[in-house]
Amino acid sequence: MTSVLLSRMQNLALDIPNHRSMHSAPVPRTGGWALLAGCGLGLAVGPISLPMLVYVSFFLLLAVSALDDIRHVTAPLRFAAQLTAATWVVLALPAGVDWWWLPPLVLLGGWVINLYNFMDGMDGLAGCMTAVGFLSLGAACLLGGDWELAGVCALFVLCAVVFLHFNWPPASIFMGDAGSTGIGLAVFTLSLFGWQRGAFELWFPVIVFSPFWLDASYTLFRRMIEGQRWWEAHREHFYQRSAMRLGVKKILHLQLTLMVAASAVAFAFIGLTAA
Repeated sequence: MTSVLLSRMQNLALDIPNHRSMHSAPVPRTGGWALLAGCGLGLAVGPISLPMLVYVSFFLLLAVSALDDIRHVTAPLRFAAQLTAATWVVLALPAGVDWWWLPPLVLLGGWVINLYNFMDGMDGLAGCMTAVGFLSLGAACLLGGDWELAGVCALFVLCAVVFLHFNWPPASIFMGDAGSTGIGLAVFTLSLFGWQRGAFELWFPVIVFSPFWLDASYTLFRRMIEGQRWWEAHREHFYQRSAMRLGVKKILHLQLTLMVAASAVAFAFIGLTAA
């Protein structure tokens, strides 16, 4: 289904190049719609059950983000939807959390959602992190005996690989805000659920996704200190500056190597803690 939808979204919500872009021709930014639609269909027909509040949180976020792909949505409205979605995910956790956990976890959720959005600025990058990241989370869930969450992760890996067929440089379709924010919310959700269900410790996804959050965090804080409009699109991330100097494919291969290395380190820590 993901492949069919991607092939039929070639002229919807075009991303018109500007001075901040890394592409020179209009490219549709609806690939994430198809990716998440494929995952949603798989969850709907599969044996996996998640709390209804989780599905509602994704629906809210995707509705606002998809609208932003088609026409501009103000930053306050986007942030409100992101924080609301993160709040609902935290409230849906199987074991619950103490009230003082709620504010930091909600802020963390908002950051993870935006993290994916910030880092979705180069062909293949967000798709590779999705494939490698969820493959690692899925393998950890298998080691932890949680086959249900492992199945959810496998679904994201499969859809990400299909998406990469169209998004590999030179990309014919982009992930867009709906895709990037939706996958960011999925990372946040599966990380918390895997932690609470005992599949892995909370530090595991932190290490796995470190190639993304280290670059994004450093760039964001530097722009805030310099008084720049940090929420606007730009080309100041490490991967963007490197790609402009050395080329997109070379930096994508380097980033992919870093992603695999980060996952290897995470599993090494699992081995050390289990010894």
